[in-house]
Amino acid sequence: MRHIVLFLLAVPFAACRNTPETGSRGTASASPYTADAGSDRAERDDALEGTNAGTELEAPRLIPALKNQLGLMSQGSATNEDNLLAYKNLAQDVINSMVADLHRAGYTDTGSFRALKDSVLDDIGGGAASGPDLERSDLPEHVERMQRLIEMYQTAMRSAADKL
Repeated sequence: MRHIVLFLLAVPFAACRNTPETGSRGTASASPYTADAGSDRAERDDALEGTNAGTELEAPRLIPALKNQLGLMSQGSATNEDNLLAYKNLAQDVINSMVADLHRAGYTDTGSFRALKDSVLDDIGGGAASGPDLERSDLPEHVERMQRLIEMYQTAMRSAADKL
């Protein structure tokens, strides 16, 4: 009976020894987040602990929904406060994803992307908790700016892909 108890105590100890967090070599994780910046894996060589180490772009999966909202807004469909708030939150997510993708791709901004991004964010107002600052009369100008920002992002990502 004593041998069984010792064995049961030894199993968890042995299982916990070779985790990615402890820096063991040759152990991989299915998580896209880095747990150990010192591992041998090439994609983690320059990684910061706790950051996304995946290579999948974030913005392209969000852009179709944003374009759909822009299309509805440009057609003059009824936009109530809730729709504008949902649009504002989606737009902020897309813009943050664009910035992350461009940084990940090594895009050097000449200032034009940042200026347009800041202009779009000024249109919709700051903070997720606050309502949108976007007036219905300003919607056409905002829609045009947001579409230009998406085009600028897509052009920059294509040129970054061509350089690889």
